[in-house]
Amino acid sequence: MTLDPQLARTWPVITLALAVAVAYPLIGLQRYRRIEHLPEPLPSRTRLRIYWSLIASQWTLVALAALALAGGGRSFADLGQTLGAWPRVTIGIGAGLLALFAALSVFTTRQLRVANASDLPSRMRRAGKILPRNESERAWFVGVALTAGVCEEILYRGFLPWWIAGLTGSVGLGYGLSAIVFGLGHAYQGRGGVIITGLLGACFGAIAWGLASLVPGQVLHVAIDLVNGIAVGRALERVQASSAAVPGEVDAPAAPPA
Repeated sequence: MTLDPQLARTWPVITLALAVAVAYPLIGLQRYRRIEHLPEPLPSRTRLRIYWSLIASQWTLVALAALALAGGGRSFADLGQTLGAWPRVTIGIGAGLLALFAALSVFTTRQLRVANASDLPSRMRRAGKILPRNESERAWFVGVALTAGVCEEILYRGFLPWWIAGLTGSVGLGYGLSAIVFGLGHAYQGRGGVIITGLLGACFGAIAWGLASLVPGQVLHVAIDLVNGIAVGRALERVQASSAAVPGEVDAPAAPPA
């Protein structure tokens, strides 16, 4: 990460940083609250509109970040959008993390295939309202996972830490505060979701800081969102189908990624 305190103090950068850290998460929370009490299942067109909105909004923020940096002669390479000083090490560690996640996901997806509504953590049920339930939704959700993995790492492990570090002179503080912001940005998942995503954000930050590269975190972020989102969506789809087949049984509550 190449710091530029002068650029970090310009109004375009400050405005965008506040949008990423405050406005965008609050808009997301407000949007979720509007759909939280809608009956299940949500119409497919409603989920698809959410997906399109997420894709468009995150790429727009990334484009604005690119423009703000370019105004000062900087680029995403200054934030870590490279393979770092040791590309082979970066690739090796990234591959190792991806292999570890793949091994863990085999276990978790097996558990989800037989899970009942009561077995699912509340954060999964809350997040589940916008998770895909059919093949069309799953196809678009791939775009959501790719967008979140790439864009959220640029914004919350690249741009925001860079901005905070530029103002304070502390890279560690930049990553630490960004992890907190990232966790709070998932407030729609409840307290457990905030804590888990905050810790996950701290881990991604440590990877980006240690390797001077956003790439391993981006790859891992995409994999986590894609595998978990589709697996949990399938589990909720199965649970709701089972509930609908049993008279008098109430659907499990549900609702809503880098």
